[in-house]
Parts: sequence; C-alpha cells; structure tokens
Amino acid sequence: MGRQQPAVALGAVRISLILLGLLTPSQAVVRVVLDSNSSTVDFEDLPALFGAPLAPGGVRGYLMEAKPANACHPIQGPLLGNGSLGAIVLIRRYDCTFDLKVLHAQRAGFEAAIVHNVRSDDLVRMAHVYEDLRQQIAIPSVFVGEAASQDLRVLMRCDKSAQVVLLPDYPPHPDLDCHPVLAISWVLGRALALLTSAVFVLRRLWHCLWSWRASGQAVKAQATQRAQVHTFTRCNDLCAICLDEYEEGDRLKVLPCSHTYHCKCIDPWFSQAVQRSCPMCKQSVAGTEDSSDSTVDSYGDEEDPSLSGRQTPIWAVQARLRSRRLALLTRATSRRRCSASSVGEAEASAPLEGPPEPH
Repeated sequence: MGRQQPAVALGAVRISLILLGLLTPSQAVVRVVLDSNSSTVDFEDLPALFGAPLAPGGVRGYLMEAKPANACHPIQGPLLGNGSLGAIVLIRRYDCTFDLKVLHAQRAGFEAAIVHNVRSDDLVRMAHVYEDLRQQIAIPSVFVGEAASQDLRVLMRCDKSAQVVLLPDYPPHPDLDCHPVLAISWVLGRALALLTSAVFVLRRLWHCLWSWRASGQAVKAQATQRAQVHTFTRCNDLCAICLDEYEEGDRLKVLPCSHTYHCKCIDPWFSQAVQRSCPMCKQSVAGTEDSSDSTVDSYGDEEDPSLSGRQTPIWAVQARLRSRRLALLTRATSRRRCSASSVGEAEASAPLEGPPEPH
C-alpha cells in the first residue's frame, strides 16, 4: 500500500502537466519568406524564457550562421550590404549555457538568435542560468529542432534574398475570421478536450483509490484467518492426528475451519506439507503462524458462585473428573458399536469417591 501512494501522486502530476500543456499558448513559428514574398515556409519553435519577448509583428532579418557555431565565445558580427534590414544568427546547442550564447549574439550586433538542437528535433524551453547575464540580454531568441536548422540552411543557400521572420505565435487561420461557425467549433473542440482530460484524471484517481482500498481489505481478511491457539481446560474432542484425548493444560490450535489439534501435532504437519491445509477437511489455511502471533484463550467451566472466594473441595474435583471419564467412555463405546452393558461395566469399574466422612 505504501508503494501505491507515490505512484498515484506521480500519475496525477503527469496528467496535470498534460492539462497545463493544453492551456498554454501554441508554439511560435519561424517563417522563411522566399521569392520576394511570393512563398513562405514555416517551422515550429519555442521562445526563450529570458530576453525580450517577440513583438506582435515579429522580428525580420537575414539569417546567418554563427562563427564559432556554438557561440560559446564572442562571434563575428553580421555582414554589411543588407540595407536597413537586420540580421538573425543561427547557433548550435550545447557546450555552454543558452543565456551566454544569446548574449554573444547581442554583442555581435544581431537582432535575434535561433538556437537549434543537435541530433534531435525535440523543442526545449530555453532558460537562463546566470542572473547577471539575463539582465544584460535585450534581444529575443527561439529554439528549433535539428531538421528545421538544416532546412533553413538549404533555403538560405538556394535563395540569397530569402528573409526570416520570427513570429510570436501561429497566425490566425484566415477562414476562422470569415466563418464564425468554424471559430465556435474550434472553441467547443478545445473545451471538449479539456473536459475529456478532466474525466480521465478523475477516473484514474478513483481507480487507484479503489485498488488501494481493496488491497487493504484483502490483507485484513487474510490476517483474520490465522489459526488461534487456546489453552484447553475441559474435554471438547480428540486430536485427529495423534488420536489422544485433550488433557488439562494442553495447547491447542483452532484452524479457521473450526477443527482443533494439538500444537505439537499440527505444527510438524504444516512444516512437512507442500500447502497448508486442514488434515480433516483439506481446507486451505492461509497465514497460519506460530502461537506468538495468535490469540491465546482459556476455555473452562464457569466457576460456581457458591464456591467463589474459597478453594474447591477435593471431592468436587474428583466428581467432575469421574463424570468426564464416563462421558468419554460412553462416546468411545458408541463409536465401536458396543452394547449398553459394556458402558455399565465401565461405569461400575470406575472408582467412586464421595465427600469425606464428617468427624
């Protein structure tokens, strides 16, 4: 049960992150404008958590690759001859922190920076490490995958006049502005997705809670089926293993099936058996342990109220033992199908003792 609670908490955290991802804005976009605004190519990116945010109109400029490519050291500035249009630098990931790379791009004179992944197309939300560097950064920066960086290089080489635009978010779909029905459908779809996710979270939590409760009840039920050890004080039955009568002070083990045995007889039986079961009814006995983990009770005749506060006379104890022996002899003769005369002879042969003669 203790292991299931951290698992439930971890699942809830993961689902919460999924819901948070649905509520956060969409990823930004890197747009390449080709053939004098005749065609465009878009690439997904993630804006950095430091530096200036992207303006609503975006940042436009020519793309250049950093030298050195990782920008962990001061890099070369942009080339002249591009008119009033600024330059955007493409930087490789790793070898140093993101804030240091973007700061070197800013000091070199670039308007923005694009950091690309290496051997992966996963997008990473860039965060700063050094607070003093973050305070100096004033240009925006975004993160793209490796495939996007390779495509950007190819487009820049094929079209020298191509421009790059960093937009803060995907532009609205033109059809949504013209058709309100599509806009309403988009909102309803988003709400339905959130509702479905919430139902999934609640069902998952309920299932985990129900499983945890059921496992606790199973452990409790198994513990209640342990055999109990009692102290025998009067005749109940015969031990089915050794076929001896129970005597005063014998330690007995009562199984969940209500069959009783000597502890010294049933314990070796359980140790030699492949599966713990009752010798008589073969019912499985789960969780049967030693007497240290069991309940010890005392069964005996209730004391005579008239004898409370004083010692029982010898003649009363002998009378009880005589009646006990007669009951055992009667039961034994009935099992062997003996005649009633044999019972009478056994009763006559039993020593009769009475109360002592008064002096």
